[in-house]
Amino acid sequence: MSNQESTTENGTFQIVAMRVHDEVFGIQIAIINTVITPQPITPVPQTESFVKGVMNLRGKILPVLDLRERFGFSSEPTDCDKNSRIVIVETNGLTAGLIVDEVSEVLTISKSSVEPPSTLLRSLDEKMITGICRTMLSGRGHEPEEGFVLLLDVEAVLTEGLPQYNMDEAVAA
Repeated sequence: MSNQESTTENGTFQIVAMRVHDEVFGIQIAIINTVITPQPITPVPQTESFVKGVMNLRGKILPVLDLRERFGFSSEPTDCDKNSRIVIVETNGLTAGLIVDEVSEVLTISKSSVEPPSTLLRSLDEKMITGICRTMLSGRGHEPEEGFVLLLDVEAVLTEGLPQYNMDEAVAA
C-alpha cells in the first residue's frame, strides 16, 4: 500500500475501480478530484505516445495520459469507448487527467486483503502497482463477480519512465 492511501480505524480504505482494457485498476478515492466525460485534448509535440496532450479544466491546463497506452494495451477503440472517462487526479503537487475505458464503482477494501505485486511483473509495472486484491466487482452483465483489482501508485504512473518529470532528479538538482 502506498502512502497515498488513508486507512480508516477499521483497517479499510476506499478506491475507485476503473477498467482499462480487460483489467480493473483501483485509485485511492482521496486523490481523485473528479471524473469527467472526454473533453477536447490538444496534442503536445515530442511527448511520449501515452501523453495525449493537454486539456483545459475550469481554467487550469492539465496533461492527459491514456492508461491503455501507458500499460502497453492496444489503443484500438473497443465497445466500451462510449463509457470512457477522464479521471482527474491530484497527488504530491501533480495534477493530471487519466483516460480510462470505464469507471465502474467505489469499493471499500480491507488493508489485510491487499497483497504486494508479484516479482514476475515487469519492473516498470511493479513500481506503478502498489498491491493486488481480490474482491467482488460489478460484472459487465450487472451480476457481481469476484475479480482482482490492481492498486495504482498514481504518482509513479505520472512520473516513472519520464526523465523530464522524475521528481527524485528534480529534488536532487
